[in-house]
Amino acid sequence: MRTVGPQIIPIAPVILSDVAVFDLAYKNYYHPLCFYAAKFVDADDAEDLIENLFLKLWNKKQVFESPAHLQAFLYHAVRNACLDFKKSKKNNLQLHEPVSENQPLPGVDHLQHLIQAEVLAEIYRAVNDLPSQCSKVIRMGYLEGFNNAEIADEMGLSEQTVKNYKGRGLTLLKDKLSGSAFTLLLLLVHWK
Repeated sequence: MRTVGPQIIPIAPVILSDVAVFDLAYKNYYHPLCFYAAKFVDADDAEDLIENLFLKLWNKKQVFESPAHLQAFLYHAVRNACLDFKKSKKNNLQLHEPVSENQPLPGVDHLQHLIQAEVLAEIYRAVNDLPSQCSKVIRMGYLEGFNNAEIADEMGLSEQTVKNYKGRGLTLLKDKLSGSAFTLLLLLVHWK
């Protein structure tokens, strides 16, 4: 609980046994966690690790004190899963170099990757909060790398309608996102 003046503002727990809450957590964190994990292991393994993490969370019906507690848990769990995966992979290759939990991963600036993943999480949360069609167009165009013609074809819309949804979505996102997150969103289309 936090106090603000004379009022007490409760911090709501995050109950992952609730399907809607779990779905929202998955939508908000899946891609940023994959991005973060891909800094430690290859992208396919990263996706598998994240899917397994969410499956474990669902099966355990995990409850977290707050969204911040969930977020901290997820990044810590992903880092540990990556370390365990690398350790297992090394053991399978019969390499005898020990890997400890406290040993930093080679060539990785952990804090920088964590910040990048959180900026992506901010983008995904904001995109998920857009009206349905705007959200889908922005997700496809900026996060998945589709061009306007492909989006129009996939959604059964005209290219002009796609452009209109993009414009509306970007206007809404500009107000929701920090400057750096908005800039990153605009640059994402060029990274694909």
